[in-house]
Amino acid sequence: MDKVDVRFPQPSKAPAANLPKNAEERAIALVELMNRLSAHLARETEAVMRHCTSAELARLGREKQPMTLVYEEVSRLLRVDREGMAALPDETKAALREATRGLYEASAANADALRRNSAAQKILVDTVVGAINRARQTTTPAYGTAPVPPRATYVTPSHGPSTSATLNTRL
Repeated sequence: MDKVDVRFPQPSKAPAANLPKNAEERAIALVELMNRLSAHLARETEAVMRHCTSAELARLGREKQPMTLVYEEVSRLLRVDREGMAALPDETKAALREATRGLYEASAANADALRRNSAAQKILVDTVVGAINRARQTTTPAYGTAPVPPRATYVTPSHGPSTSATLNTRL
């Protein structure tokens, strides 16, 4: 780890961010970025629908984060420059509107896919938990379907769940 002397601040050695300088450059860069982000969200949505691995989804999320951060910064810079926004050519404004609509649709489809996937996972987990809880509450032997004869008394083991593994250790 490099040591930094905080008493005497030095100018940063890292190159400055390569952000657009005027409103028209920002608008063009924003349109391109929104189109790339829309395409990325569509790939992510498709990956969720294909039930890809969590590693693949995590990779897609890591790829999306820098684009989202740059999108937020460029759009903030563009919103602050009201005069520049007003002076944009009509075709640039139309491209911004179209890219915004595309990003909104891609975001909505992505959110819907994630919501449905989450709901399906919840149903699956609830089903498994319910089956486990029902199995724990059973007081019949795990082997055979015949009821226990009335004169034979079945005693639930004093430790562990009442499953076949517990019964096997008692036998």
